[in-house]
Amino acid sequence: MDFTLGHQRYRETIPAPQNKAALKRIEEQEAVYKFAISMNDKSIADRFPSSKIIQKAFDSGCNYTIDDYSSIWFKQKQRNWSHTTIRGYSQKYNTYIKPNWGHLLLTEFKASMFDEWASESLLSGKSINETRNVLQQIYNRAVLDEVLEKNPASLIERYKQIQKEPKPFTQTEIARILNELTTPYREFFQFAFFTGLRTGELLGLRWEDIDLIRGVAHIRVNLTGGIEKPPKTKGSIRTIELDPRAIVALTNIRETIYSGLERVFIDPRTMKGYKYADGLRKYIWKPTLEKLNISYRYPYQCRHTYASMMLSSGKNPMWVANQMGHSDWGMIRRIYGRWISV
Repeated sequence: MDFTLGHQRYRETIPAPQNKAALKRIEEQEAVYKFAISMNDKSIADRFPSSKIIQKAFDSGCNYTIDDYSSIWFKQKQRNWSHTTIRGYSQKYNTYIKPNWGHLLLTEFKASMFDEWASESLLSGKSINETRNVLQQIYNRAVLDEVLEKNPASLIERYKQIQKEPKPFTQTEIARILNELTTPYREFFQFAFFTGLRTGELLGLRWEDIDLIRGVAHIRVNLTGGIEKPPKTKGSIRTIELDPRAIVALTNIRETIYSGLERVFIDPRTMKGYKYADGLRKYIWKPTLEKLNISYRYPYQCRHTYASMMLSSGKNPMWVANQMGHSDWGMIRRIYGRWISV
C-alpha cells in the first residue's frame, strides 16, 4: 500500500495472497486509512493498532527504519543521478550502512555509532567519508519530509583523508613499456602517456573528435561503466593540443587497425569499441609491467605522468590544467606542485 496525502507519503506492506479478493480488501482498507487521516478520526485509527500508516499519521513517534527511508530517498532522487553515482551510493549503502544500521529506526541512530564503526574499520578516510555522505543524505531527505526534526548524521565529523602522491613513470620506463606492447595496445597507452586523458575519455574518443591537421582533439565523451555520457565537469569538455607522440599513435592506428568504426580505440579481438578498461588493465597492462619488472601502478598513473612531464618541461600550469580538464590550476598546484618548473 503506497499513497500520498497532504504532502505526506504513507506506505505499508500487507501480507496477502495474490488474488482479486485480497486486492479488493486492501483497496478498501486503503480508503479507510485515507478517510481516517483526512478526518483526523482517532476512533477509526484505533481499529488498526498494528498499521505502520496509522502509527505514522496518529503517533508522535517515527516508525521508519533507516532501510525504509533509504528506499524512499533512492526512489525520489536517482533520476537526477548518473549511472556511476547510483552505483557508488548503492555500494556504500549495501556494504556498510545497511548491515550495521539499516534495521534501526531513524530516531535510534546516534553519531557515536558511526564513529565506533569507523574506528574499527580498515577503510580509507575517503571511503568512510563517502559512507557518511550517503547516510547524511538519507537523513536530509527525512528532515525535508518532516519525518524528523534533526539530522543526527550531520553530527559526524569528516575523517582525515590522506592524499596519495602521484607516482609517474620515468622516460626509461615509458620507453620499455611501449617497446614491449604490440599494436594497438602500444598506441592506446602511448596516447594515454602523452595526452593525460582520463580512462573513460580514452575509451570514448571518436575519430570525429580528432583534427590531425590542426593537431588537436576535442574531448566530448566519457565512457563510464559501459555508458556514454559527457565528461565529468564542464571544464572537462575541452579541446587539447596533441603532443607529436600522441599524433604518431593515432597515425599508426589509422594505418593498421582502422576499419571505419566510430571509436579510435577498439578491441582487436572483437573489432568493436571498448566498454570497460578492466580487460586492458588485467590482461595487457599488468602482465607487461610484471614481465619488465617495473613497479606496478594503475594505468591512471599515465595521466599523472603526462602532467608531471609537461610541468617539468616548463609548460604553464594553467595550460596544463586546461589540457587535463581542470577549471583552474589549483588542483595542479596541489597535486603536482613539486614538478612545477620555476
